[in-house]
Amino acid sequence: MGNQITGRPVRSADLVQRHSYMAALSLAEQLMSETAKLPTEFTVSAHPWAPDVPELRFYFHHDIPGLRQFRDDQMLTESMETREDGSVYIEAVREDVRGVRVVAWTLWHAETSAVTA
Repeated sequence: MGNQITGRPVRSADLVQRHSYMAALSLAEQLMSETAKLPTEFTVSAHPWAPDVPELRFYFHHDIPGLRQFRDDQMLTESMETREDGSVYIEAVREDVRGVRVVAWTLWHAETSAVTA
């Protein structure tokens, strides 16, 4: 009597990556239901070279007040960087929310940066 394999065997790294995706998606659902300001879009990452380091990235299209509301709701730490073209990249991060790195960001263009300064 022999064993019959009906599907492709799953590697350990695949299981870790799958678990990371599921943890990040579960957290995204919770954060989206709790925040007062919704992002324009969000992405979920669990890279094959770091399968146990999932990341959620929330983008706020030219919406600094929305980003900051989300930052406050989720207790993220903000940083700002002015780029060579004069645009401002604003990012708010929390390294470990239930095992997931959470990032919220926006890019403010140079011409509007001068107006708001």
